Amino acid sequence: METLFGNLQRLIDDEAAAMAPCTRAERRERQAERILAAAKTCFVRSGFQGASMQEICAEAGMSPGALYRYFSSKEAIIAAICEADRREDAALFKAVTAQPDVIEGLVLGAMTHIRTVYEAKAAPLFAQICAESARNGTVEATCRHHMLEVEAVFRGYLESARQRGDIDPVVELDFVVPALMSIVHGMALNDLPERVPFGELETLIRAALAGMLRPAGDGRGP
Repeated sequence: METLFGNLQRLIDDEAAAMAPCTRAERRERQAERILAAAKTCFVRSGFQGASMQEICAEAGMSPGALYRYFSSKEAIIAAICEADRREDAALFKAVTAQPDVIEGLVLGAMTHIRTVYEAKAAPLFAQICAESARNGTVEATCRHHMLEVEAVFRGYLESARQRGDIDPVVELDFVVPALMSIVHGMALNDLPERVPFGELETLIRAALAGMLRPAGDGRGP
């Protein structure tokens, strides 16, 4: 019954979208988004290994031929999911690096990431992608490339603060940055807001950042 209703709703949505004036590029983008949404549902429900391209086709309500015109494999779908994340990250990075106080900037970035994953109920999806990256070289390369791009942004942000004398990290930034990212990533993947309120999480993250980065003026900085 749910599948029947889902297919009917997709038909209604498709008809409404078809009536709205749009360019060929816009139609293609909508179709790609539809496939990605279906793939995310299938990955969470069946796991990356268990979900087949046929299952994704059925969830998206389109033929295999139509889907393969957009994505040649599940690995290509994950690459597209990561690319969409990169586009969303760009706006967040701009807001973070605009903060003159590096601690507050990093708190903003961490809390936004944790809240976004929690509210979108995306933790199971990203857990599946992380698990697959441990056994699939193509997925691992995609995830690693994305992670290194993010690390480079925060590495530059922290290096500028260090050169200004705003922080005095307890270890080299090459070690601080991946450690901090692992902490925040782990909080998001474990859906920590289910057990720890956002206010307390923010307090803990700010304290951890202060301990690792030793900002000037708190008695531990340069």
